Amino acid sequence: MSNLAINGGDKLRKTEFFKWPHYDEREIKYTEEVIRSGVWFSGMRGADPGTKTEEFEKKFAAYHDAKYGVACANGTVAIEIALRAAGIGDGDEVIIPALTFIATLSAVLQVNGIPIIVDTIYDTQCIDPDEIEKAITDKTRAIIIVHYGGFACDMDRIMEIAKKYNLVVIEDSAHAHGAVYKGTKVGAIGDMGTFSFQESKNMTAGEGGIITTNDPDLAEKCIQLRSCGRLEGESWYKHYIFPVNYRLAEILSAVLIAQLERLDEQTKKKNENTNYLAEKFKDVDGINPVPGDGDTDVNGYYLYLLQYDKDKFSGISRDKFVEVLNAEGIPCHIGYPWPLTKNPMFQKKEGSEEVPYTFPYRGGKIAIKDMPCPVSEKICNETVIIPHQVLLSPQSDMDDIVSAILKIQENVSELL
Repeated sequence: MSNLAINGGDKLRKTEFFKWPHYDEREIKYTEEVIRSGVWFSGMRGADPGTKTEEFEKKFAAYHDAKYGVACANGTVAIEIALRAAGIGDGDEVIIPALTFIATLSAVLQVNGIPIIVDTIYDTQCIDPDEIEKAITDKTRAIIIVHYGGFACDMDRIMEIAKKYNLVVIEDSAHAHGAVYKGTKVGAIGDMGTFSFQESKNMTAGEGGIITTNDPDLAEKCIQLRSCGRLEGESWYKHYIFPVNYRLAEILSAVLIAQLERLDEQTKKKNENTNYLAEKFKDVDGINPVPGDGDTDVNGYYLYLLQYDKDKFSGISRDKFVEVLNAEGIPCHIGYPWPLTKNPMFQKKEGSEEVPYTFPYRGGKIAIKDMPCPVSEKICNETVIIPHQVLLSPQSDMDDIVSAILKIQENVSELL
């Protein structure tokens, strides 16, 4: 008789963990206020006085130690707006990490920039500052870093490099709402920060994004870029820069105000549970939480990152382990199956419509697919990810994660 659930045995955990997205009466109340007000539009500039979007921008920026917040349609266009506001354009090189969602790269392509992909650090899964400096050329104009999984990047070193080479730093903080680096919230350390509110994120309205900054000129440029190039006090039909509508809807802003009100509590809960799990995993051979470098005071924990050693599980592949752990009732996944460079869109043959992005272009020496990222490939082959909402469950539920892993290890012969 089999013991493992995947082979017909009893499932270790039969009840769901914390359900996501989460809401309470606040989301309902604030959304109802918008509907009943008859003001469903955030205004000509996208956050006009008295709107929920204006309220959300101010509260989110203040919470993240920034002077200004510019809400927009989603996290992808937040990066695009930030790049345009910084003057990044045709032929400019932008350094990005290999381990990130495609939006970090596609935003660069959207402004006709050239993404230069560099490797990451194994112990944080964040961009490697040494690799950043090696990649800088006379065409480099900006760095987009990603606070991966909720860990903060090495911002001291990155800002030092940026100052040395006069580069713009954009913090892609889509994984790191509420994360703190050496006493300062992420998103307020570089020139600009960007956040996503897509449904899986630590705060969500289904979609949405925001740019944070301490620079009033950059903030004004971002406002114009998200709302048809309009200036304050000018006519609806006067457009001073490229006119695009990337505004955030009032109902989404109402939801996000409620989400922000519980972010502190939820971030605290996730950090408490991961500290508890770290102690438990000391007794599990072959599973180690990604350790970080010690500079993240508060982890945003969009992802709980675990390093899997298949040799301690009789050679069972990481992908098979994830399948078996899910069968035991523990939600988990493999994350990115490969670094950005290995995505199918960059493997096309010359002559396809994806050129020049799949081949050397604009005087570059190598194509995107040829940019080496061995550390990121190792991470993609060895990481097991538990989604953040699991960490919002009671601490006693964390024991089921450890018990399920030990159950697999004890019965691994069933998988051979």
